[in-house]
Amino acid sequence: MKPNPTILHAAVNVMSTTARDVRPDFDASIASVNHNGLSQAVWARRGQQITDKFPEDDNIKIRHVQRGGFWQFEAVVDVQQREVFLLMMHDNLKALQKRFKANGYCHHYLFSLLRLNPEAKSEQQSLFQLDEDEEAAREKDCDNILGEFAGEIDRVYVVAFDYAESLPTGGAVYLLDQNGSTIESIDISDMLVDQEETTEEDSLGTDPVKRPSESTPLVKLKIKKA
Repeated sequence: MKPNPTILHAAVNVMSTTARDVRPDFDASIASVNHNGLSQAVWARRGQQITDKFPEDDNIKIRHVQRGGFWQFEAVVDVQQREVFLLMMHDNLKALQKRFKANGYCHHYLFSLLRLNPEAKSEQQSLFQLDEDEEAAREKDCDNILGEFAGEIDRVYVVAFDYAESLPTGGAVYLLDQNGSTIESIDISDMLVDQEETTEEDSLGTDPVKRPSESTPLVKLKIKKA
C-alpha cells in the first residue's frame, strides 16, 4: 500500500477547508439567516480546489462525477499508478461500511468502485454474493463513474478525515476490499500538523511561534491491518 504522497498532501490541503472558510462567502452571496446548502457549498469549494491543484498534470486527473440531479463528487485519478482516490468524512465512511455489511448490494458510488479492489479474504466477509444482475449493474456504474478511465484503474483508495468544531483533527487513507471491509489503513494526521505549520510560516514569516506539542493531534505514521 503506497498511495501517491502528492495526492495525499493535496487531499489534506483541500479537506482542511470547512464551513468556517466558506460561510463568509455564503452569507454574502446566498443568505446570512438560512444556511441550507452550506454543506454542499463546502464540497463544491473543495471540488474546485482539488481541480485547481492539478490544472495541466498529465499524471493526475480529476473526474467530476454527477450523481443524480443535485450531487457531484470529484475522484482523483493517478494515471501512472492506475489508482483512484476518493475524499470523504470519516463518519460517512463508517456509516457506509456498516450499510455494505448489512445489505450487501448498494447503489452508492463507493460500493460500485470497490469492485476494482481485492476480494474479501474470509467467508465471514463474503456473506453476500451478488447475483448476475447486481454484478452487471455494479460494473456498469463503475465504468460510468470512471468515464474515459474505465478499464484503466486497478485500485481505489478512500482518504477520510475527522472534524471537531469545523477543524480537521485527523485523517487516514484506506484500502478496502470489494465488500467495504478495511484491508489496511495509514494514519496521515501528521500531514495535518505539517499543513498547520506551513500556514503559520506563511503568515508569520521565517520565525513562526512554535505550538505546544500537547495541542497537536497524533502525528505518528501508523499502518493497520484488518
